[in-house]
Amino acid sequence: MRTPTIDELLDKVGSIYELAMLAAREARRISIKDRDEKEPLQRALERIAEGKVRGQFLAPDEMEKYLEKESERREAASVVRERVLSQQSDESKP
Repeated sequence: MRTPTIDELLDKVGSIYELAMLAAREARRISIKDRDEKEPLQRALERIAEGKVRGQFLAPDEMEKYLEKESERREAASVVRERVLSQQSDESKP
């Protein structure tokens, strides 16, 4: 098993989403700086676990806005899904 583990990484950052964004940004930086690096993502994860890379992808107020919009999107998708299902059931009636 490779180290660091997901649990170790999540202790360093707030969420899996934030971890993914932070790791991607750091891996991109590593690959630009050192083109010979074979596994920039693995190195980025190691640096995050060591505490050498910190950051927050979204500020708290941005995260709140994101969660509000995500809730609105889910509600809208639910309404659309209900309409489609009701139309399908109406079409199947004789």
